[in-house]
Amino acid sequence: MNWALLITGMAFPGVVALADCYQRDPEHFPGGARDRSAWLKWLVVALITAPIGVGYGILLGYHWNIVKRHSTMTSVIIEDDDWSAKKK
Repeated sequence: MNWALLITGMAFPGVVALADCYQRDPEHFPGGARDRSAWLKWLVVALITAPIGVGYGILLGYHWNIVKRHSTMTSVIIEDDDWSAKKK
């Protein structure tokens, strides 16, 4: 019973990432629908390899490339401030 709970707990972040990827619009991915389908396939691989620890690298890549990119907490880039005027 303890092993089943451990494997389920290790696979849970992969299930959440897979559900997130499935629910996102293709516009949230840099390559559109084609990139979304590629991430879905990689997240299935991450789900399978999560119990041995390999899948977490794929999950971190998904988080940094897709989730964090469209977070509301990201800073807004302002082009016309004093610092950009001094660079020119």
